[in-house]
Amino acid sequence: MGMGLYIHIPFCARRCSYCDFCTVEYDGNLVRQYHDLLKKEVEMYPASERVETLYFGGGSPSLYPVELLRDLMSFISCSFDAAPVEVTIEANPWELNLKNLKQWRDIGFNRLSIGIQSSEREILERCDRPVPKNLRDRLMASRDTFENLNLDFILGLPGENESNVAGNLEMISAINPDHVSYYVFDSDHETKLMRLVHDDIIDLPRQEIVEGLHDIILDSLSKMGFSRYEISSWERGRRECLHNLKYWRNEQYMGFGVSAGSHFDRKRYVNTSDLLEYRYLVNLRRRPVFELRENSVIQEVFETLFMGLRLMEGVDLSKLELPDELNNTLVSELRAHLGDYLSPDNSRIRLNNNGMDFSRSVLEKLIDIKEEMVIAFST
Repeated sequence: MGMGLYIHIPFCARRCSYCDFCTVEYDGNLVRQYHDLLKKEVEMYPASERVETLYFGGGSPSLYPVELLRDLMSFISCSFDAAPVEVTIEANPWELNLKNLKQWRDIGFNRLSIGIQSSEREILERCDRPVPKNLRDRLMASRDTFENLNLDFILGLPGENESNVAGNLEMISAINPDHVSYYVFDSDHETKLMRLVHDDIIDLPRQEIVEGLHDIILDSLSKMGFSRYEISSWERGRRECLHNLKYWRNEQYMGFGVSAGSHFDRKRYVNTSDLLEYRYLVNLRRRPVFELRENSVIQEVFETLFMGLRLMEGVDLSKLELPDELNNTLVSELRAHLGDYLSPDNSRIRLNNNGMDFSRSVLEKLIDIKEEMVIAFST
């Protein structure tokens, strides 16, 4: 099994009001400087495992000049044992023209992930995200060019209602993607949109409305033949996102670029999100790491649980690598605290449908269980 490689491209034409990712306004000169920095950072990490998945995220990787994408792909291939089976590029609708699509495919991308967020123009404009008038044509061209296509949506943006969700589902049916990501808007992050909400300038849909719409989405995607394999992810034709599975299974992956995270040999580290600091450190040939932590065994176990319980498959208990006594104690604690949310499975810990719908409550309870297990593990 190989590792995942993530490349963060932070540049965007504009910042959507709901976004809390590390982004930078697009500037051609800055892009080329960043490109050189990425290559310098890659050189600091010796190749140690085969690269199985490669993911370009952002930001808006689809804005990145094609010649730089080609150069970076070639550089990665020379720097690592890289023959990835899945190579993803995230794209915004504005860059979905036939020339870009064919060039992305020709330089090695075999999976395209498009951030649609909503089919409703008014919702997007309310979130500072203008959309092309010929969006449907661009999506059809993407479907014709890529054999592995994902569409991203967000549930719970301002103005969301049943009619809007029906439009999203109709778009999914018409475009016929292999994968759908449908995230519930997270209002916990400090964003421009949430500042407007707190100032009573704009309203979000009520929680009960979002829950009802989510039930419609679950039912409709199932009827279309999609299988839910993660809290916010559906696939058909065995098209799970292999790269994201490495995160959710707590496997090995490395990230390059500002704010990129890595998990390797029980070490978890995150790069600085400050572009000036990133440039300063990389030019000094120092790794631009903002936070580094080496996990204890019990920390690694609970990170595996936190991530793995997002998956319908859950967590294989045999892979937790705990002594039998502590493993039995852990399972007992999990079933005592989370019994209503778990499926009856002796070999795995996995959520039932109720648990998937109330996953936030599950994760909060996991924190309490972790504290108890840390005490048990240290005695």
